[in-house]
Amino acid sequence: MESQELLGALNWRYATKKFDPNRKLDLKTLNTLLEATRLSASSMGLQPYKFIHVKDVGVRESLKEHSFNQTQITDASDMIVFAALNSISDEHIEQYARTEGELRNRTEEQIERKIKSTKAYVDRMNADEQFIWNSKQAYISMGTLLSTAALLNVDACPMEGINPKEYDRILQLEALNLRSLAVVTLGFRSSEDAYSDQSKFRFPKGQIIKTI
Repeated sequence: MESQELLGALNWRYATKKFDPNRKLDLKTLNTLLEATRLSASSMGLQPYKFIHVKDVGVRESLKEHSFNQTQITDASDMIVFAALNSISDEHIEQYARTEGELRNRTEEQIERKIKSTKAYVDRMNADEQFIWNSKQAYISMGTLLSTAALLNVDACPMEGINPKEYDRILQLEALNLRSLAVVTLGFRSSEDAYSDQSKFRFPKGQIIKTI
């Protein structure tokens, strides 16, 4: 992809306010978006989060009520809820280290060393600090999803305007040691979306990028 194509796609994207409810993502495109999100960077590779792909129409209707009745929740083709682990368990660290170790042909000694060093890093944080750290990793993956969607000419809207406690209840996240953070809705913009023709505003590079 040429640089101008890339920048063109990122200039084209915006937080879509009104989706066309009659247009749906094809399965190949949807799977590409989900896989790109899975492949996102995360600190130490721990992936302390989950992505909940909400397909059930009734569940989406229930969630809409706790999303300030924003129509994207029900009109978009697909909806992804980003949720972070409340805390990182020893079991999570061990599964990560052993799965990675087997894939990369690590010795048992190397795997044990990885488990020990990762636990030592995580244990420096209290529960609140762990959740904040986990949330930051989830937001990195959200950025990956938004950029990938733009490159595929798929509209998206990142949404923090939700009631996380109600989301957690409806999606039964507490039992999974998860807390919801935000939503990304995916699909195709409606011709009636007044925001689609507005020029993109970003501060100029001189105000955003500092070179030392």
